[in-house]
Amino acid sequence: AGHGNWSLILRIESVQRRFTRMIEEVGLLPYSERLQVLQLTTLAERRSRGDLIEVYKASHGLSQLAGVLKFSRSGLNVICKPGRSKDSKINRLRRNFINDRVMLSWNKLPTEVKISSSLNVFKSNLEIFKCKTKALGGCCSGNFWQISDEVLNRIEGVNYLENKIRHNSFLKDNPIVAKKKFINIY
Repeated sequence: AGHGNWSLILRIESVQRRFTRMIEEVGLLPYSERLQVLQLTTLAERRSRGDLIEVYKASHGLSQLAGVLKFSRSGLNVICKPGRSKDSKINRLRRNFINDRVMLSWNKLPTEVKISSSLNVFKSNLEIFKCKTKALGGCCSGNFWQISDEVLNRIEGVNYLENKIRHNSFLKDNPIVAKKKFINIY
Protein backbone atom coordinates (compact mmCIF):
# COMPACT_ATOMS: atom_id res chain seq x y z
CA ALA A 1 0.00 0.00 0.00
CA GLY A 2 1.20 3.50 -0.76
CA HIS A 3 1.92 5.49 2.35
CA GLY A 4 3.28 8.64 0.77
CA ASN A 5 6.65 10.27 0.46
CA TRP A 6 9.10 8.34 2.66
CA SER A 7 11.52 11.22 3.12
CA LEU A 8 8.65 13.37 4.40
CA ILE A 9 7.33 10.56 6.63
CA LEU A 10 10.77 10.02 8.18
CA ARG A 11 11.28 13.76 8.64
CA ILE A 12 7.98 14.05 10.52
CA GLU A 13 8.82 10.91 12.51
CA SER A 14 12.10 12.55 13.54
CA VAL A 15 10.11 15.13 15.53
CA GLN A 16 8.70 12.36 17.74
CA ARG A 17 12.11 10.68 17.90
CA ARG A 18 13.70 13.92 19.10
CA PHE A 19 10.97 14.55 21.65
CA THR A 20 11.16 11.04 23.13
CA ARG A 21 14.93 11.47 23.59
CA MET A 22 14.22 14.26 26.09
CA ILE A 23 12.29 12.01 28.48
CA GLU A 24 14.15 10.78 31.55
CA GLU A 25 15.23 7.13 31.64
CA VAL A 26 14.39 6.49 27.98
CA GLY A 27 16.50 9.09 26.17
CA LEU A 28 19.28 6.66 25.30
CA LEU A 29 17.11 3.69 24.30
CA PRO A 30 16.65 2.81 20.63
CA TYR A 31 13.58 4.48 19.12
CA SER A 32 11.55 1.26 18.93
CA GLU A 33 12.18 0.57 22.63
CA ARG A 34 11.31 4.15 23.58
CA LEU A 35 7.97 3.72 21.81
CA GLN A 36 7.28 0.48 23.70
CA VAL A 37 8.21 1.94 27.09
CA LEU A 38 6.11 5.06 26.47
CA GLN A 39 3.27 3.01 24.95
CA LEU A 40 3.34 5.05 21.74
CA THR A 41 3.11 4.12 18.09
CA THR A 42 4.89 5.68 15.16
CA LEU A 43 3.24 8.74 13.68
CA ALA A 44 2.77 6.82 10.43
CA GLU A 45 0.76 4.14 12.24
CA ARG A 46 -1.36 6.80 13.90
CA ARG A 47 -2.06 8.25 10.46
CA SER A 48 -3.16 4.82 9.19
CA ARG A 49 -5.34 4.33 12.25
CA GLY A 50 -6.83 7.79 11.71
CA ASP A 51 -7.59 6.88 8.09
CA LEU A 52 -9.45 3.77 9.27
CA ILE A 53 -11.44 5.87 11.73
CA GLU A 54 -12.41 8.22 8.90
CA VAL A 55 -13.53 5.27 6.77
CA TYR A 56 -15.62 3.99 9.68
CA LYS A 57 -17.23 7.41 9.99
CA ALA A 58 -17.86 7.53 6.23
CA SER A 59 -19.39 4.06 6.19
CA HIS A 60 -21.77 5.07 8.99
CA GLY A 61 -22.67 8.47 7.56
CA LEU A 62 -20.73 10.41 10.20
CA SER A 63 -18.27 12.08 7.84
CA GLN A 64 -18.22 14.22 4.72
CA LEU A 65 -15.76 11.71 3.33
CA ALA A 66 -18.69 9.43 2.48
CA GLY A 67 -18.87 10.83 -1.04
CA VAL A 68 -15.16 10.21 -1.68
CA LEU A 69 -15.07 6.53 -0.75
CA LYS A 70 -17.02 3.85 -2.56
CA PHE A 71 -18.25 0.83 -0.66
CA SER A 72 -19.22 -2.62 -1.89
CA ARG A 73 -22.89 -3.59 -2.03
CA SER A 74 -22.62 -5.03 1.48
CA GLY A 75 -21.33 -1.65 2.65
CA LEU A 76 -18.41 -3.34 4.40
CA ASN A 77 -15.54 -3.16 1.92
CA VAL A 78 -13.96 -0.14 0.26
CA ILE A 79 -13.77 -0.40 -3.51
CA CYS A 80 -12.03 2.32 -5.43
CA LYS A 81 -9.76 1.14 -8.16
CA PRO A 82 -10.60 3.24 -11.21
CA GLY A 83 -8.39 2.76 -14.27
CA ARG A 84 -4.79 3.80 -13.98
CA SER A 85 -3.48 6.75 -15.91
CA LYS A 86 -0.63 6.36 -18.38
CA ASP A 87 1.04 9.28 -16.61
CA SER A 88 3.28 7.95 -13.82
CA LYS A 89 3.14 11.30 -11.99
CA ILE A 90 -0.63 11.04 -11.66
CA ASN A 91 -0.34 7.44 -10.43
CA ARG A 92 2.23 8.53 -7.83
CA LEU A 93 -0.09 11.32 -6.68
CA ARG A 94 -3.08 8.97 -6.41
CA ARG A 95 -1.20 6.77 -3.91
CA ASN A 96 -1.45 9.60 -1.38
CA PHE A 97 -5.25 9.77 -1.52
CA ILE A 98 -7.06 8.21 1.41
CA ASN A 99 -8.91 5.61 -0.64
CA ASP A 100 -5.69 4.11 -2.00
CA ARG A 101 -3.95 4.34 1.38
CA VAL A 102 -6.72 2.71 3.35
CA MET A 103 -8.40 0.18 1.07
CA LEU A 104 -6.24 -2.86 1.87
CA SER A 105 -6.17 -2.21 5.63
CA TRP A 106 -9.93 -1.59 5.84
CA ASN A 107 -10.81 -4.65 3.80
CA LYS A 108 -8.60 -6.82 6.04
CA LEU A 109 -10.53 -5.84 9.16
CA PRO A 110 -12.97 -8.47 10.45
CA THR A 111 -16.66 -7.71 9.99
CA GLU A 112 -17.26 -7.35 13.72
CA VAL A 113 -14.80 -4.45 13.80
CA LYS A 114 -16.33 -2.75 10.74
CA ILE A 115 -19.89 -2.93 12.09
CA SER A 116 -19.09 -1.61 15.56
CA SER A 117 -22.05 0.16 17.15
CA SER A 118 -20.24 3.45 17.79
CA LEU A 119 -16.99 5.22 17.02
CA ASN A 120 -15.53 4.50 20.48
CA VAL A 121 -16.48 0.81 20.17
CA PHE A 122 -14.80 0.78 16.74
CA LYS A 123 -11.58 2.24 18.20
CA SER A 124 -11.64 -0.32 20.99
CA ASN A 125 -12.33 -3.21 18.59
CA LEU A 126 -9.54 -1.99 16.33
CA GLU A 127 -7.06 -2.12 19.21
CA ILE A 128 -8.32 -5.56 20.31
CA PHE A 129 -7.95 -6.86 16.74
CA LYS A 130 -4.40 -5.47 16.56
CA CYS A 131 -3.39 -7.04 19.91
CA LYS A 132 -4.95 -10.43 19.13
CA THR A 133 -3.43 -10.62 15.66
CA LYS A 134 0.01 -9.65 16.92
CA ALA A 135 -0.22 -12.13 19.82
CA LEU A 136 -1.09 -14.91 17.38
CA GLY A 137 1.87 -13.95 15.23
CA GLY A 138 -0.34 -12.65 12.44
CA CYS A 139 2.16 -11.98 9.71
CA CYS A 140 -0.19 -11.42 6.80
CA SER A 141 0.51 -8.11 5.12
CA GLY A 142 -1.79 -5.16 4.82
CA ASN A 143 -2.64 -4.55 8.46
CA PHE A 144 -2.54 -0.90 9.51
CA TRP A 145 0.10 -1.36 12.22
CA GLN A 146 2.66 -2.85 9.84
CA ILE A 147 3.56 0.62 8.66
CA SER A 148 5.34 1.01 12.02
CA ASP A 149 7.54 -1.98 11.21
CA GLU A 150 8.42 -0.41 7.88
CA VAL A 151 9.23 2.95 9.48
CA LEU A 152 11.35 1.35 12.21
CA ASN A 153 13.23 -0.76 9.64
CA ARG A 154 14.09 2.40 7.73
CA ILE A 155 15.16 4.25 10.88
CA GLU A 156 16.91 1.38 12.65
CA GLY A 157 18.80 -0.08 9.72
CA VAL A 158 21.50 -2.72 9.63
CA ASN A 159 24.16 -1.15 11.88
CA TYR A 160 21.75 0.91 14.01
CA LEU A 161 22.34 -0.86 17.34
CA GLU A 162 26.12 -0.85 17.00
CA ASN A 163 26.09 2.85 16.16
CA LYS A 164 23.59 3.55 18.96
CA ILE A 165 25.90 1.97 21.54
CA ARG A 166 28.86 4.05 20.33
CA HIS A 167 26.71 7.18 20.21
CA ASN A 168 25.37 6.61 23.74
CA SER A 169 28.90 6.10 25.04
CA PHE A 170 29.97 9.36 23.42
CA LEU A 171 26.99 11.21 24.90
CA LYS A 172 27.71 9.87 28.39
CA ASP A 173 31.31 11.05 28.07
CA ASN A 174 30.16 14.42 26.69
CA PRO A 175 27.01 15.49 28.57
CA ILE A 176 27.25 19.03 27.16
CA VAL A 177 26.75 17.65 23.65
CA ALA A 178 23.79 15.60 24.86
CA LYS A 179 22.27 18.67 26.46
CA LYS A 180 22.71 20.71 23.26
CA LYS A 181 20.97 17.94 21.31
CA PHE A 182 18.19 17.76 23.94
CA ILE A 183 19.00 14.13 24.76
CA ASN A 184 18.34 13.13 28.34
CA ILE A 185 21.19 10.81 29.39
CA TYR A 186 19.93 10.26 32.93
